[in-house]
Amino acid sequence: MTMMRARSLVSVVVAASLAVGGLSGCRSQPAVAVYIGQSGHITEHHVQQIWDETSELVTSAAAGQAARMPIARVDIVGLLLTNELYDRVAKQQKVTLPATMPYAEVAEQIGLPDSAELTRIYTQNLVLRQNLLQSVSAAAAEPSDEDLRGVYQQFADNQAINLDFAGFKKSLQAADKKELQGAFTLRDEVESLVGELDVEISPRYEDVVLGIYSYTDQASGRSFPIVSVPFGDPDAKPLVVDVA
Repeated sequence: MTMMRARSLVSVVVAASLAVGGLSGCRSQPAVAVYIGQSGHITEHHVQQIWDETSELVTSAAAGQAARMPIARVDIVGLLLTNELYDRVAKQQKVTLPATMPYAEVAEQIGLPDSAELTRIYTQNLVLRQNLLQSVSAAAAEPSDEDLRGVYQQFADNQAINLDFAGFKKSLQAADKKELQGAFTLRDEVESLVGELDVEISPRYEDVVLGIYSYTDQASGRSFPIVSVPFGDPDAKPLVVDVA
């Protein structure tokens, strides 16, 4: 089995950098969505600003027809957290964004203007992830069986494989292993940073899983993360529900 490459662009914002699931935090200031160290918080005000702008754009584009938000507040929280963590890892790795960014291309993919803050954050996350993966892959070692078993389990849980672990491992080509080890290395970098910064999600939101590397089924178009950084209990129920 040859592993399919992760898509650099996706057609919906919800499939972006994070899948969201409740973290019982010790800190619960009403104005804070995510605690990052002592001062680098993601505020509810910022989340609301992006929500309001996106809602206005979606409503305007609907031209009087019924409009439905393509994202929830927790998706916005996830995108902002991803951006913060990738930006910090990029500085450590001396990785920068290119002078020309594909904002227009991504805007067309997700159906929002290229000037929308959501478009710009989403695009930055995609490009930073791609550049970080390229950077860490250069020195990546052979992936461990433990890490590969984690990937295999994601395929099994999503009913996307009919091989046992031995068969799965044997099916991986050298390029697959190199890409996966790059993803494992980036995951470790992000996990280390999360610990250093004492990142904590407000209990108003669900559990957040930072998807480092995803698999896309060509037949169905369905994607799911196979290498990720989880926060909290993935089976927890949301404390904030969006109705749109």
